[in-house]
Amino acid sequence: MMKAVNLILGEASAKKMQQVSLSNNTIQRLISKMSMDVKEQVLTEIKGSPLFSFQLDESTDVSSCSQLLVFARHINSGYIKDEFLFCSALEITTKADDVMEKVSTFFQDEDLQWENVCGVCTDGAPAMLGSKSGFQSRVKELAPQAKGIHCMIHRYALASKTLPASLQEVLESVIKIVNYVKTQALNTHLFKELCKDMNVDHKVLLFYTALHWLSKGNVINRIFEMKD
Repeated sequence: MMKAVNLILGEASAKKMQQVSLSNNTIQRLISKMSMDVKEQVLTEIKGSPLFSFQLDESTDVSSCSQLLVFARHINSGYIKDEFLFCSALEITTKADDVMEKVSTFFQDEDLQWENVCGVCTDGAPAMLGSKSGFQSRVKELAPQAKGIHCMIHRYALASKTLPASLQEVLESVIKIVNYVKTQALNTHLFKELCKDMNVDHKVLLFYTALHWLSKGNVINRIFEMKD
């Protein structure tokens, strides 16, 4: 291999090639080091902030494993920053006790103080908002000053499930249009050529998916931008 590099790129490149580690875990080790460095920077900023809040959500991945995602908001150099804090798998159940155990363990391991927590944001699940045994109630036992907030994205998701009849009719019509164009390759190509001939700003339609509910508004906006 070195001979081939020397022949094609020259002796200088061959010497550089010899300095490259061929260890099978080099890339993994470098990624881990960079991840730890970013984590240490975020934790240093949070510890230097007079107050911080955190937001968490539980999401199930493609292998049906529940992952707890936690994000933090803190003050750094006079600015409010949002940073990803940590991700941890919920192996068995996703109850408030399980979530609290993961968060408390992280706080203890990283020396984060509960008295500096000013707010916690969750979705509206009973495990999170339960008045007696919910996660937010558990947090307030350790941080009485913390304000519990319902995530606004989840509020919009709940509101979007009960649209008025007139708006639901519009949404259904838009979805039918998009599906007619996008479900067949020929229709998609014809629609794209039509858009080119008409010099419109967009040449493709967007799919609406129930999983990423925010796409609902984007799909309708795209349709109305291309309506004329």
